[in-house]
Amino acid sequence: MQLPDEIVGAFFRHVGAGRIDEARAMLAAEPRLVNAVGPHPFWGGRPQALHVAVEGGRRDLFDLLLEHGADVSGNNDQYDHWSPLMIAINRANTEMCDELLRRGARIGLLEALMLADDARVEELLGAGKLPDIAPNGGSLLAFARTPFAIDRLIALGASADMKDRWGSTPIDAMSRLGKRGQPLVRHMIARGVPAGPVEYARLGDMETLARLVAEDAAVARLDSVMMGAVDFEHHELVEWLLERGGNANARAQSQSRQTALHSAAWNGDLRMVRLLVAAGADSAACDEQYNATPLGWAETSIEVSNNPKCAEVAAYLRGVSDDN
Repeated sequence: MQLPDEIVGAFFRHVGAGRIDEARAMLAAEPRLVNAVGPHPFWGGRPQALHVAVEGGRRDLFDLLLEHGADVSGNNDQYDHWSPLMIAINRANTEMCDELLRRGARIGLLEALMLADDARVEELLGAGKLPDIAPNGGSLLAFARTPFAIDRLIALGASADMKDRWGSTPIDAMSRLGKRGQPLVRHMIARGVPAGPVEYARLGDMETLARLVAEDAAVARLDSVMMGAVDFEHHELVEWLLERGGNANARAQSQSRQTALHSAAWNGDLRMVRLLVAAGADSAACDEQYNATPLGWAETSIEVSNNPKCAEVAAYLRGVSDDN
């Protein structure tokens, strides 16, 4: 018998918020919660509690769930095929990744791609056919982490331009890896896949952006370029863009249509927040999905992302609000 979503959702909320005593009590009363699938406490999809703990970097909850028999490989079909191991790799949480592997987490093609394990990728693709899975509703190529994997997947027909449900192409996804993505983006370009200014902004590639701006000054004023630089905490690049007319009140083109200040606040990036406010960013601006200010995003991120730096940002933004 499946547990009601209300109960599972309440348990997931305790896990996501780091309330270990409440989570432990619920597990004692209903052990099946440890592997229950239910609604995500903060966004869409239907994960298990272990997914939520890994996402939030909640090591104490992670350990508690494993002690109670959490499935280290995960039940991932209703969570866009993201396993706990994939989330740990994506979040660069080496400790959780190592523990999941030590406990025997399954390594399928997606995990092998993200682990940059070319030998295992080749073994899993030995039949010469791509599996019929579409993580995030997009292309497998978005999960390649080595030039070999890029070449192998393209050779087998993986799409280089398919957008996922968030509107992200493979090269776009690779640019979101920061420095780790730089050689991948360059390899994709060498394979004939075009990159735009926003990809270079995410990578912090000021040299290439300077060349593009020299050809067309409007590039520096694109909201998408400013958002890319802010999202990945490229402070010097943001300063450079602002000097060339970049928009301190830039907004994301999708997602919640949040401003650059929202993104910096969510990241707990106080230096970026100060930089944007000094350049005229509106601390009272609201995103279009939650109708929340950057302060609201910082306060929410304290719980959701488990990032203590967000508390410093929230305190600063409260002071800005008081001054206004």
